[in-house]
Amino acid sequence: MGRIRTIAETLQMLKKEDPSTRLSEFLIRKLANNYKIRSIKTGNKLLIDYDSLVAFLQSKNYELPMEQIIVD
Repeated sequence: MGRIRTIAETLQMLKKEDPSTRLSEFLIRKLANNYKIRSIKTGNKLLIDYDSLVAFLQSKNYELPMEQIIVD
């Protein structure tokens, strides 16, 4: 299990590693909704697997399939 964060927390973590990043919350949400990174959707909240996002940005393979888990 990766580091699961809200979109805002994910962006804050990215900005700590790369203060000049141009990624936005909108782009992170879009990547999750298009199954490019792992995420969990529960109600209206979307939680992001931070390690999956970093692997995607570095163009590395991630050991788990990219999917969005929906929790009702």
